[in-house]
Amino acid sequence: MDLMAIAGNGMQHDLQRLETISQNVANVLTPAYKRQMVVGSAFAAHMQGTLEQGAAAPSILPSSLTIDPSAGSLRYTANTQDVAIEGAAFFEVESRSGPQYTRQGALRVDVTGRLVGAHDLPLAGATGDIILTPEPFSIDANGDVRQGERITGRLKLVHFANPEALVPVGGGLYAQGNAHLAERDMSSKVRAGFQEASNVNSAQEMVRLTETVRHFEALQKIMQGYDDVLEKTIRKLGEF
Repeated sequence: MDLMAIAGNGMQHDLQRLETISQNVANVLTPAYKRQMVVGSAFAAHMQGTLEQGAAAPSILPSSLTIDPSAGSLRYTANTQDVAIEGAAFFEVESRSGPQYTRQGALRVDVTGRLVGAHDLPLAGATGDIILTPEPFSIDANGDVRQGERITGRLKLVHFANPEALVPVGGGLYAQGNAHLAERDMSSKVRAGFQEASNVNSAQEMVRLTETVRHFEALQKIMQGYDDVLEKTIRKLGEF
């Protein structure tokens, strides 16, 4: 891999970082949004693997998008239809493309009586759909949904062994991707009357933005300098 390829790879990585930083800043107020990060392949490890396979060095090293699954702060809303998860679990919702996962917990009952959550998608229950009457409902720490003295269902809480591998699909929703399901951690609890905030720190994102722009500009100068040297070399060769 020559100098131009290395610089080009770095600039491509920086552009991906700038895109994720933009997404993060745009979602700083989105409930339960998880910060996105670009993770690049370790150069030495990737090159070793390439050489062992007998292949030419790639011009662009792979990078991948990952999320920071750490919890955002819990904000008290006093609305009993707002719920947040204390722990590492996710709610499961049913989308047209199949199950998706979220930490958002602004709940309501739709016209068919289903309990719906993020983007009005039906919230999965531990044993199936949760169907309610128009009466007020409450949710306890175990996720049991009650109307009066009657338990109508329990919220399904899903755990992943590697939640950072969940794939963002927009609006605080995630597809499973390469994340592996794990057994439920019973320490995860549901907090009624709360919403989880985004885990994006806008000040830190601004620092990352500045660092990334400076790095990108430095690589641009390297490529320009390399191009100037190459042009001078070609011109001198033409003089012979």
